[in-house]
Amino acid sequence: MTTAHRPTWAPAKGHEEQGGARMFGPSHKHSKLDDNSHTILKKRADGQQTIKELMEKDFRAELEEKEAKHFKKKLSGAAGAGDDLMLGNGAGDMGATFVPKPLDADDSDDDDDDDDDDSDDDDDEDDTAALLAELDRIKKERTEASARREAESAEAEAVEKAEELASGNPLLNLRGAADFTVKRRWDDDVVFKNQTRGEPKHAKRFINDTIRSDFHKRFLSKYIK
Repeated sequence: MTTAHRPTWAPAKGHEEQGGARMFGPSHKHSKLDDNSHTILKKRADGQQTIKELMEKDFRAELEEKEAKHFKKKLSGAAGAGDDLMLGNGAGDMGATFVPKPLDADDSDDDDDDDDDDSDDDDDEDDTAALLAELDRIKKERTEASARREAESAEAEAVEKAEELASGNPLLNLRGAADFTVKRRWDDDVVFKNQTRGEPKHAKRFINDTIRSDFHKRFLSKYIK
């Protein structure tokens, strides 16, 4: 294991016996991480299930009492549930009693059920046919509207293209005052135009001396003289 992470309590010092086995006294310093911690054991306070409290409790009596309450509640619930169905949430709310309707042997329930089923089927078929007809009508209207929009857009494009062809050529666009003169530039009548046209051009030369260079001479003539 490396000791590079540990502090150097006895650093190396250069002297005439450097490299030999130097003797030095033990260090009296220590790290705070080496201090003793958690020297006191925590104990339960009163009311936190101490040994004395647990010894005084009668667990057998408590268990028998809980079992008696459970079986009493279970038996009372089974005895209270009769043949009648109770409508309620069951928690202290008895609600209304549901009494089944007595059946009559002379009633023809099967026939009524068959008639109801036939009428329901007929109604469903009528509703389906009406929905299909409405769907076909909506599709037809949308198709006609899209065709009409396409025709109008094609007609508008044709008219715009014809107008562009007619007005694109200035020789054919003679409806207004035709002007075939060449337009002047915006800087034709300015005062300061081509100011450096007549000035002589000086060729740039390189002088390896900051005092005798052309730039230094221009600087002196501009700001010193």
